[in-house]
Amino acid sequence: MIFGSTSRRSRAFTLVEVLIVITVIAILAMIVIPRLLAATRRAKEAQFRGNLKQIRDGIERFEAATGAWPPALTDIMAPDGDAISADFDGRGGWVDRSAYDGPYLLTGDGGLPKDVFTGASDWSYDNATGTVHSVSDLVALDGTNYRDW
Repeated sequence: MIFGSTSRRSRAFTLVEVLIVITVIAILAMIVIPRLLAATRRAKEAQFRGNLKQIRDGIERFEAATGAWPPALTDIMAPDGDAISADFDGRGGWVDRSAYDGPYLLTGDGGLPKDVFTGASDWSYDNATGTVHSVSDLVALDGTNYRDW
């Protein structure tokens, strides 16, 4: 039965073959994993930009209607003029509560959009200028700080 028999050695992988396969898999992982992480970061940055745009649009619409910046950031979500937190913005501009026709921002949970990098609605808002920024210390893929966006 020499003709039909095969030795165990010819059916098994050698240690060198196994090491080559592991090396190839490791090289492919080193190429693919950073790209996947960057894609996830790009998606978070896109969501972050969208959240900032919604908030800034709400602030601008508030100012256009009332003649003042929102005294508090949450005032862009006020159901009516009576719910606005103060009568004046940070520069001393009077808030015309009767002209308020908001809310200027609506979200599913009723709160401000979250900063995807801090996980909270802890935006930095200046009611004297109407500017809003992130409080995150992280650096974006393009090298800028998220707090400068």
